[in-house]
Amino acid sequence: MTDYDEASITYNNSRVPDPKLVELFALKVHISRNTSLLDFGCGTGNYLSLIKELYDCKCHGVEPSDGMRTVANKNSPSLVIRKGDHKHIPFDDASFDFIFMTDVIHHVPDLNQMFQTLHPKLTANGLLCIVTESWDQICNRWYNRYFPSLATNEKLRYPDIETIVHCALENGVLLEEIVINPNNAIIAVGERFIQIVEEKNYSMFRHISETERLNGLMELRKDVGKTVHSEGAGESLVWLRKPRA
Repeated sequence: MTDYDEASITYNNSRVPDPKLVELFALKVHISRNTSLLDFGCGTGNYLSLIKELYDCKCHGVEPSDGMRTVANKNSPSLVIRKGDHKHIPFDDASFDFIFMTDVIHHVPDLNQMFQTLHPKLTANGLLCIVTESWDQICNRWYNRYFPSLATNEKLRYPDIETIVHCALENGVLLEEIVINPNNAIIAVGERFIQIVEEKNYSMFRHISETERLNGLMELRKDVGKTVHSEGAGESLVWLRKPRA
């Protein structure tokens, strides 16, 4: 299990929000100053900070890690971030027009409980977006070649898209659409990703052996500047909607 209080110390050194992902949110949700949104598992609040800067909307977050929340509150004191998880969200029901989570669902131990907790927090017809990866996308990550057990490990951690959708439907949330946000087909091996591996700022590097991580790190350093192909990787945005009453 990932210790996110420990991870919070270096998390922001190499984790940055993806502006393209925020654009995809805004295309679907039409974010304005009156939009009330929640980042479920907001970490250090990097996505919330970017959205607040761009749209000056009502930004809220829940995060179970005390360390992550401390960093978020220090970096962006205007955000409303509270301790919460898949069992408890300390905001009133029908509070949010939009709830999103980015690279969080593989940390949730009970999807049914999560949907039962999130569902009441949405306004009628409110939207929920789960940003995750399909198993095919996991298998096509460019860096798998450096870490032989990674893809197999990750498929054990990530629920597949079909499971997510099934659980949502079972708990009264409707599937709107699935949108693919692809990675660039050609990527250069760079120092930023090496830092991520060194500091284990992606949780996957806390779930492989230290020997495998260090061997992969050594090979990555040899390949700095080389280009690699990442066909078929990227993210899946599972858009769900709360039905009108």
